[in-house]
Amino acid sequence: MNSEWSFSQNDYGDFTYEGKVYHLTDMAEPTSRLMDSYPYHEAGDGDEYKFEMSAPAVDAYDNKFTVYWIFWAVKGEEKELDEYDYYEIDRIEQN
Repeated sequence: MNSEWSFSQNDYGDFTYEGKVYHLTDMAEPTSRLMDSYPYHEAGDGDEYKFEMSAPAVDAYDNKFTVYWIFWAVKGEEKELDEYDYYEIDRIEQN
């Protein structure tokens, strides 16, 4: 699902997802989750694989959440992590 984002100086970003506003409190980092389909360890050079990123967030009431993204990459041709489309959020889980 697409999300709407806004940024200010020294800010990780505010976004609206499914009608609720969240504020990221740190940078997104790769998770260690082994993907069910197209996992990294089964990909050969030039093959596509999926990987997951996550970042902590809070809502307007200071409730804590984790935001998750799933991205596609090509083994051996990986992009920098800031080059991926973070507008496509996979899910948000309350902590």
